Amino acid sequence: MQNLIYGTLLLALISTSVWSETICNVKDFGAVGDGKTKDTEAIQAAVDQCAQSGGKVLLENGKFKSGTIYLKSNITFHIAINATLRGSKKNSDYPELTIDSDNAELRDLKRALLHANDVENLTIEGRGMIDGRGGKVQWNIPWITESKRPMAIFIAQSKNVVIQDLRVEDAAMWGVVTLETDNLTIKGLNIYSPYLPNRDGIDIVDGHNILIENNTVYSQDDSICFKSGSKHGIKDVIVRHNTILGSKYANGFKLGTASFGSFKNMLFEKNTVLDVNLAALTVESIDGAIIENIVFKDIFIKNTGTPFFVLLGSRKHRVTGERTLPVGSIDGVHFINIRSEKTKKSWGSPIAGSVFQGVRYAPKNITFKGVEVKYKGDRRLKRIPKRPKEYKGQYPDPHMWGKLPAAGIYFRHIDGLKIEDSVFKISNDDDPRPLIVKDDVQEN
Repeated sequence: MQNLIYGTLLLALISTSVWSETICNVKDFGAVGDGKTKDTEAIQAAVDQCAQSGGKVLLENGKFKSGTIYLKSNITFHIAINATLRGSKKNSDYPELTIDSDNAELRDLKRALLHANDVENLTIEGRGMIDGRGGKVQWNIPWITESKRPMAIFIAQSKNVVIQDLRVEDAAMWGVVTLETDNLTIKGLNIYSPYLPNRDGIDIVDGHNILIENNTVYSQDDSICFKSGSKHGIKDVIVRHNTILGSKYANGFKLGTASFGSFKNMLFEKNTVLDVNLAALTVESIDGAIIENIVFKDIFIKNTGTPFFVLLGSRKHRVTGERTLPVGSIDGVHFINIRSEKTKKSWGSPIAGSVFQGVRYAPKNITFKGVEVKYKGDRRLKRIPKRPKEYKGQYPDPHMWGKLPAAGIYFRHIDGLKIEDSVFKISNDDDPRPLIVKDDVQEN
């Protein structure tokens, strides 16, 4: 499977940088770069001019304040090491975006600082900074919904896109977001999103042939998250050599929560996950997604709530509260050579299917090979907790059942479990729970 993923991406992810002598310096179009003057029109003029023949839009020697910039095909948008693109503080400088798609996630993706829709051969790069100024009070409060706050970068329905070597700081919403974008490379980013609410680092919403490598992410919400809001789905992905420096309230690497389309052929390897409050590695199909061939390999985890969370079920509709969505499937989630130290929480790790409307839905072919985890345990527990209730459609988190009957991994409704050459330990030997519990599990 790994050879399949690598082969597909090597063919698809050829560099999409535009090699041209044309350089459009935004200062030549009237940009001031003093951090106070609004340079939106000048930057947009440089983009529009450069797009006519292809070339490089250059920001250098300054702080360029701006609202939404609409990027075009066949350009490189280059922020030099001595330059910063600063987001405006005014919501009116970020017009609501209109994208022709029925993708369920579009309800939240309405504003952005850098935006491209239906483009090809676009590179966003440089050693400079994008400062979303997300600490602004008007955005840093829970009742300002996601659709009212601008993302730092939002690329939709495009192909052959490279985003590389930038520092992305203080996005008012999610940091780097793509939707239904194929042949995508995101590498060498340093993302710092320390504020609430909803500051994801990198969000991929549907897309094929994706490489995410050598990024460093600190976020309050999910750090690197794959979602699906349409039939386009997620397919053929490599995520490698990334470092998650922390997620104060959420997860490290996550598939879901939005999971309407499929997730297929995804390899996460040689990554590091540190200081994550919930799960380091999360896989969720709760909106009908078909999830197949997911590999987590050679990953170091430290100081996280729990290392693993896998769930197959059907959740309540966010508007009606009804559970009308079909249940999808999970077939092939493999944890290989994973080392986890200093688990912070004592919930345990749920790996679970569910029973919905009297029908049993079971993840298939779950593998743990060469895994070493030290769980926290809880010396205060006097008895083993009761068998948890079936998943009822609530928002899924690894702590939603409280402390599980297992101090380590609680497997429930699994068809095809294989544990090989793995060691599970506990810090608090007084915890009465067994490390592993298998509840309605068929082993390979």
